[in-house]
Amino acid sequence: MNELVDRRVLGAFVCIDAMTGTSVANPVPVTSPQWNLKPNRSGVYVIFDGPGMSALTTQFIPSATWPATPTTFEVTLQDPNRRYLPRRANVGAPMTVPVIGTAPAGSTTNPAALAALADPKSVFDPQQVPLYPAPSAPIGSNWAVIHASVVRSGTTPPQGLPWAVLQVVRDSDNTVLATGQADASGEALLAVIGLSMKASTTGTGPVTVSTVDVTIKALFDPAALTQPSGWIPNPDDILTNLSNPAFKSTSQPVQLESGQELSMSFAISV
Repeated sequence: MNELVDRRVLGAFVCIDAMTGTSVANPVPVTSPQWNLKPNRSGVYVIFDGPGMSALTTQFIPSATWPATPTTFEVTLQDPNRRYLPRRANVGAPMTVPVIGTAPAGSTTNPAALAALADPKSVFDPQQVPLYPAPSAPIGSNWAVIHASVVRSGTTPPQGLPWAVLQVVRDSDNTVLATGQADASGEALLAVIGLSMKASTTGTGPVTVSTVDVTIKALFDPAALTQPSGWIPNPDDILTNLSNPAFKSTSQPVQLESGQELSMSFAISV
């Protein structure tokens, strides 16, 4: 005997490769105490239930008691293949569940459906969690690659600063071209993808490479030095608070070009 069971999910998030911007194909194990999370076959982590939210999972059409804003909670992701660095991240639930109306969801003639799909807080639009590559992660051809070491200034041998955050910023307009994170030893991998190459105007000359002036910035939170062994960071704690005076930083200018591979060291006084 077939039985129809309707179940409301509270939201979803998806892991994104921080270098390429693409979804991470193989699900990375995730933990979050008291929350029921499961990845689907598309690599999207579905939020099924959470503390005090069981009643919401039975509401196919949200009632007036549906929370106006999502509750933020923390997840921890650890890649067993070590292609990506471990991280903590904040996601929210329950997400907005628009009442689309009588036209089919996703219909191009239904304005409510289009608004639901475009809403960044909609349950139809998974939240994105960037995963930062380990220093040994594979790189692509024609990428501008920076192998960075973030170290404590004045130490011999150099002492790596754990979990520093790095950004590649284009000088002409302050656009962030790439973001990366150092591992527990202060080693990081950054890549800028899509730098242009120019062909000869005659069609017979060599292909030339365009360069772009950038500044590579390294930021470090000294509080990381007091954390216990095995501590896992949330890089957004730095990225969403770049002007925090407690953070230590340094920067270096460089010209980047497609296919280039650089090794750089960033010394920070702590």
